[in-house]
Formats: sequence, C-alpha cells, structure tokens
Amino acid sequence: MNAPIAVRLIITLLLLAAIVTISVVPGRPQPGDSVFVWLVSVTPTPLQKLMHFITYAVLAMLLMWSFERINSMSHRIVLALAVTVTLGSFLEWYQTSVPGRFGTLADAILNAIGATVGVLVATLLL
Repeated sequence: MNAPIAVRLIITLLLLAAIVTISVVPGRPQPGDSVFVWLVSVTPTPLQKLMHFITYAVLAMLLMWSFERINSMSHRIVLALAVTVTLGSFLEWYQTSVPGRFGTLADAILNAIGATVGVLVATLLL
C-alpha cells in the first residue's frame, strides 16, 4: 500500500493515541463521565482480551508500514516490536495506578503476542 510517509505516520499516531486514551480511562465510571468511560467499564473481559491482541497487532503492522523507508527488514522488525511491546508493558504497569483498572502480566503478554503476529503479517504483506 503506497501512501506518503506523513499519512502513514498520522494513521499510526492516531491509533497510538487511541490506545493510550483507552488504557488510562478509569474502570469505575462516575456520574458525569462520558459515554466512552461507561462503555469501557462494561466491555466484557473476553472482548477486552481479544482487543488487546488485535490492537497491538494492528499497531505493529502500522509501525512496519510507517518504517518502510528503513531498508533493513530486521531493523524494522526490531523497532516495531520494541515500540509495541514497550508501550503495551508500560500501559499495563500504568493501569495499576488507574482507579478501577488492573494491569496484568497476561494482558502484557497478549499485547506482545499481538505485536509479534502483526509484525509477521506485515512482513508477508510489505
């Protein structure tokens, strides 16, 4: 898929911003909170787990796409995995301080598995 680098980066950064935003939303909604906060709090656990996998797979794919100008495929892979796994791990840790949220090792592992699958798919497609 051929798109200007600026477009690639904007799409990738928008997903990145969405991941961070969703990750820091409190798990216990209060009166006056947005509908978004309420939706996050009532999302069933199995769907949350699936979303961890899918979201980090897509983020890794977008990073691989955004890093396409890096000639070395191995450098692209390492960079995409480093960004996604680090982000996923950091956000899981950070969630331990967000009211009503629980950062877990299982979620960090799902994030890493999703990132790995995303990188593999991107490697085949790009």
